[in-house]
Amino acid sequence: MTLASRLSNQLASNLSLLPKSVNRLVLAFSGGLDSCVLLHLIKNQTRTFQVLVWHVNHGLLENSDEMEAFCQQITRSYGLDLQVSHLHLNNAESNVEARARKARYHVFEQALTSQDCLLTAHHADDQAETFFLNVLRGSGSAGLRGIARQKPMADTQVLRPLLDFSRAELEQYAQQKRLRWFDDPSNLSDRFNRNYLRNRILPLVKHRWAGYLESIRSVCSIQAETQQLLDEVAEMDYQQCKTIPKLGREQILQLSLARQKNLIRFWLTEQGYDSLSQGKLNELVRQLSASDTSNPEINGSNYDIRVYQNQLYIVPNCEPASVLPSYALTDANTNIETIGLSICRKDIFRHFKIDDSGQSVSIKFRTGQPTAKAYRHRLKNLFQKHQIPPWMRSLTPQIFIDDELIGLWLIQ
Repeated sequence: MTLASRLSNQLASNLSLLPKSVNRLVLAFSGGLDSCVLLHLIKNQTRTFQVLVWHVNHGLLENSDEMEAFCQQITRSYGLDLQVSHLHLNNAESNVEARARKARYHVFEQALTSQDCLLTAHHADDQAETFFLNVLRGSGSAGLRGIARQKPMADTQVLRPLLDFSRAELEQYAQQKRLRWFDDPSNLSDRFNRNYLRNRILPLVKHRWAGYLESIRSVCSIQAETQQLLDEVAEMDYQQCKTIPKLGREQILQLSLARQKNLIRFWLTEQGYDSLSQGKLNELVRQLSASDTSNPEINGSNYDIRVYQNQLYIVPNCEPASVLPSYALTDANTNIETIGLSICRKDIFRHFKIDDSGQSVSIKFRTGQPTAKAYRHRLKNLFQKHQIPPWMRSLTPQIFIDDELIGLWLIQ
């Protein structure tokens, strides 16, 4: 079978897996060799899809505008329109590769729907580079899976039909079809880790181990299966330990150490957070089982994990909230945007099963100022009764009728 046939068949096989509801292919188009090959293949696929070509100009390179103009030209030659997004990222900040990737996918996540499928032109060499980068970062099986061929993303999904083909094969196809592409000169710079691997390290690996791409493909496949098994175990443990969105400390401690860590990773992913580093994860499970530590607190990338009354909570990092004002409730809805609450006086009387005889109704919040002892004792008992964690108490509405504290309004 010719290379062109294998590429075409691979794309057709991947597209056949898409639900019938998907009617538009969105190609992430850089103008480079790989995306130009994929664009050519898409235009010749047999199943009828709408096609949207989308270029993200990160604003990081001197020739960004030149690349964008090239993408416009190529897209127009296929009779298609090009959608362009400009990000204007700061080239001086650290970890620019990861930030650019995250920003790029965020653009797609915000715009695409369940009727779309995002196609990217990652190939076998990209897979090898990602594998080595993840090894050097100390990744576990989740990272050593490499680049997924297909995965969900917000309301849509991502498909990568070229993962089984090397860059050399794509270049051979492009030459056979007389395709044009944009050679980005920044790819020659060893400033970025991926370029350093591509330009300096992997040529040496290939010289010694000619079949390394196939070996890495095999390792990634095995690690994908391993991670699937770990996720299935974690899902079972999660069902036993969760009190959404919390985890029960005592239930966690019934598991083996490996399953404790596997569960916590899974829980963080389920709640949409990055995992903890290995060191912090080890410290968390150590503190959970330590008799002299009642309330562990571990800092993640943009969150803390805290424990209150034997429950683990994920607490997002944010600026300390200013003291919320008091609100007098009327028959009209009062909207308190800070805590996402819309409420009126009828809701209060209905909830607390009190007759409305014209009493004043108000919502107040903890101020941190000295208060009367009886009120302070009553409020403390209510917080404990409803298991309100300390970090949530200043945002928990206190309900007053005729200036008497009658209860709390719990926000789910």
